[in-house]
Amino acid sequence: MASKSVGGDHIDHINLTTLIKASRVAHLTDARYFAAKVVDYLGFNLEEGTEGYLDPMYMKAIREWVQGPKIVGEFSRTPIQVVREAASFYGLDMVQVSAQNHGAYLAELEGLELILEIEVGEHGLPFSTTELQAFAAYADVFLFNFSRISVSKSTFYTDHGFWREVFGLRPSLLQADIPAADWPEILETLGLAGLSIVGGEEEQVGVKSYDQIDEVFESLGRG
Repeated sequence: MASKSVGGDHIDHINLTTLIKASRVAHLTDARYFAAKVVDYLGFNLEEGTEGYLDPMYMKAIREWVQGPKIVGEFSRTPIQVVREAASFYGLDMVQVSAQNHGAYLAELEGLELILEIEVGEHGLPFSTTELQAFAAYADVFLFNFSRISVSKSTFYTDHGFWREVFGLRPSLLQADIPAADWPEILETLGLAGLSIVGGEEEQVGVKSYDQIDEVFESLGRG
């Protein structure tokens, strides 16, 4: 894979507006809702046996109903060569892989657009800035996943300069349980490119409440 320029220069396909990724989309209701909100990426977990798994054939059927977002296949432990094969077989626009499990093999995804998920746990960021710089040579987008821990604005503001540096290595998305009203300030203050919102189960087929997610979009002026 051709190296990406590291630092403040965004690559060509990244817009200057807030990027939004819908992650673990599991049904057509989610897909149509997020597409109507003009999200940039629709992510589908194609790794069998994991939470939120979606049969790839169902994913292919869903994508026939939506237009606009890039279709992302999400993989957390699948061998890197299988990820490449799936990207080709299912016609994915991008793939998302795990820094923890795939970081040493990113060069093998040459030619694919790549989102690199970095899971952050209770012990903090699992990689040094130097390691993240190495990943940035191959990834188009970083997705920092704080879903496993409780965070707030103060989580980042106590070491504001550090997080701005980290989020500036690549266009970076943040996935975290943060109040809707806080998102605009966090995105601007920390220099984030955008955020990731996780889909969920329907109450019944074709029926789901989006009240909380609506609040996030409204806070971003995309209600």
